[in-house]
Amino acid sequence: MSSVDLSPPAPGSWSPLALRQAWLNIDQNSAAVAFVRSTIGKFALHFAFIAALALSQQLSTAALGLISVTLFAVAAMPAQRMAIICFSSLFFLAMRPFRIDGWTALLNSKAAALPTGIPALGLQLSAVVVFLAIAAGYLRWQYSHKDHIAAKRPVVALMTSWGILTCLAWSLPSQSIMSAVLWTISGVWISSFWYLAYAAADQKTKDQTPTLARASLMRPFWGGSATPIGKSFGYLNKFDAKDDDELAATRLKALKLAVWGCILVAIMQGMRWLVYGQFGIPELEPAILAFAQGEAFSTGANWVSVIINYFMDLLVIAVWGHFIVATVRMLGYRIPRNTRNPLASRTLAEFWNRYFFYFKELLVDFFFYPTFVRYFKKNTKVRVAFATFCAATLGNFLYHFARETYVFASLPVSEALQIFHSAIFYSFALGAGLVISQWRGVKLKPEDGFIRYDVLPRINVFAFFCFLKIFDDISGQGSLSDRAQFTLSLFNL
Repeated sequence: MSSVDLSPPAPGSWSPLALRQAWLNIDQNSAAVAFVRSTIGKFALHFAFIAALALSQQLSTAALGLISVTLFAVAAMPAQRMAIICFSSLFFLAMRPFRIDGWTALLNSKAAALPTGIPALGLQLSAVVVFLAIAAGYLRWQYSHKDHIAAKRPVVALMTSWGILTCLAWSLPSQSIMSAVLWTISGVWISSFWYLAYAAADQKTKDQTPTLARASLMRPFWGGSATPIGKSFGYLNKFDAKDDDELAATRLKALKLAVWGCILVAIMQGMRWLVYGQFGIPELEPAILAFAQGEAFSTGANWVSVIINYFMDLLVIAVWGHFIVATVRMLGYRIPRNTRNPLASRTLAEFWNRYFFYFKELLVDFFFYPTFVRYFKKNTKVRVAFATFCAATLGNFLYHFARETYVFASLPVSEALQIFHSAIFYSFALGAGLVISQWRGVKLKPEDGFIRYDVLPRINVFAFFCFLKIFDDISGQGSLSDRAQFTLSLFNL
């Protein structure tokens, strides 16, 4: 019989720093991994994870319930993991097909205006069924027609088809049943467009995921925006745990990330209370609108608003992404984080990679690489710059424009287009900034000194994105001119 070690803990092992290090390394602790592999440990870990999500107060009760049921079902029946994920995701798609409230509001207004009394939920479910039929049908057709141009370039084919459907919806009388149906299908389609694009891209590889399973992951139960965090089953399979020990370690990493997300929520709420509540500093959008209406806050308050908005934006993206990535990791897929220490970035490209990894991946996968392999092959510098500009400017704007096309259902075209002026400038400035950063070609080294290597590059990145966020708007509130004048006013110009 093995003896039990009753010796006292080593000096300092209970210090805050030692406990912090033990927590950070818990996924590498053999005892912790062994405990999580056991039945009791497995479910204790799941309860702790769900408790962390609930404590964060970042999820609705319904979303938390769906995630809880799905994760426990996967833990209890690991052999049925893909089927459980597909079923939960289809249910989530049926109940919450839209990524933004604008499409939901359009659906409700269209349903209310119909003389037949069709409920909004009925219209929504019908659109979901039609979209899933389109997605599954296209994927099956693509699989058997791999040499067809529409199969080789799925993004172009799918975007063109969606554009035609949206234009048809726009051309019909606004109170007709067909207008309501087509606009709803358009909203469901564009909300899941990039998941379908990744599913189609996977079929050009050796990934063996069944077509129906691919078509089921159009709205993963872990939620999120139209940007696919986790991309597709083909991508997830690359990060799948190889054995029980790796699965346990991956789930421990998920718990760590969820706890870190809760800490960031507390920091974010504390900043809001202190800066916006106690100090009376306006948030950035109200500050811009107040300036546009001739009721500007002081220059100092506006400066603080711009700077704090930068850090608040980092926190919002980090919190949102951490909980989604953590949920995916609980399924056994050790996918990369969405946000990872963006303040350490020394270049604009590095910041974008650290700030919103999966959106950067989307732009690279569907805009940068397709452009890079086709154009300016004899001039590497121009080739990289053109591909970067196509991704950061064209791809970035197209993503946001398509997502917001519901505005054309209720506004004249001229008014609807004005909403996108700031987004056009933002996308152009981002692309130009990345290209100029590439062309400068300055590669600093640690021996260049602390200020030149560690401080100045980070200040440049901070300043660029800090001011660029002033133009990061697609609500239509505050014109491009208002935002430009607000920026100039910070320098008393």
